[in-house]
Amino acid sequence: MSDQALDMTLSEPGEIRIATRDNVELVLRPVAAADSDRVNRFYDSLSPDDMQFRFLSAQPHLSPSQLAAMIAVDHRHREHLLALDQADGALVASLFLAADAPFEMAEVAIAVAPTHKGRGVGWSLLHHAVDLARKRGIKRLRAIESRANRGAIEVEHMVGFRSSDYEGDATLALLEIDLRQTS
Repeated sequence: MSDQALDMTLSEPGEIRIATRDNVELVLRPVAAADSDRVNRFYDSLSPDDMQFRFLSAQPHLSPSQLAAMIAVDHRHREHLLALDQADGALVASLFLAADAPFEMAEVAIAVAPTHKGRGVGWSLLHHAVDLARKRGIKRLRAIESRANRGAIEVEHMVGFRSSDYEGDATLALLEIDLRQTS
């Protein structure tokens, strides 16, 4: 490690632009208080399966406390990036990262709008999360998935995540990637 101190924050300055494999141009930016209604509408647009996969429970809508937690992130240990389609500004995905206090492990959760599934959005956001976590010195990145969410598990495996049983719940899988290994 260099003599320079690590930037111990998950936040990024300003907007980040990325392109998916299908050339969907995305603008990523941190969530702001003014995004509350927009985030709520985005999650309302997800299918019941997508809500189940994202929150690991059968719920049709975000609860007020869930919405508040997704908006009121500290931008240091918890970051919520909104992925906007550059073409029309539509909110097409959500990337949530939460790191532990010593910045050794972080958890990632991604949700993609039905209109943008299969276009490389989730793949691109997962790669972005891995790169961001690695740059911040995080050693392990993990995701907790429903075993029924085969698409997400397949993408995570392709990125280098390894799966194991999730202790206490046979319906879930723990996927982790060691970020200390070279990419």
